[in-house]
Amino acid sequence: MKNINQTSASQMKAELIQSMKLLLSRELNPLLLDALKSVFPSVSIAFVLNWIPEQAEDIYWLLVDGNRILIAEIPRSNVKSISDISVEEIPLVEFEARPLSLVSRRKLRAAVELTRELRN
Repeated sequence: MKNINQTSASQMKAELIQSMKLLLSRELNPLLLDALKSVFPSVSIAFVLNWIPEQAEDIYWLLVDGNRILIAEIPRSNVKSISDISVEEIPLVEFEARPLSLVSRRKLRAAVELTRELRN
């Protein structure tokens, strides 16, 4: 049985593509797409790198168009408008300088590679 550290690059890319399909079709979380479009109105490629469901909010990390990270904190209740969602944009280079787990680095690398592949 494979653990997450042994996930193949192709399997990781397949999961990333699925995350983009769900995100852009509004199936994942419609508010997440609204938050994404508020910062990147013409986004064409976005992958969910991480999702942490917390008690009061859901936190998502997205790679957007291969060069930006968007961190969105979406409250689980009482969201009246997009202004209720906390959104932070980070350049990819700055994000890569942060301490990340091996799995997170592999997923980020796979998402960047996939972005390049999809643009060609």
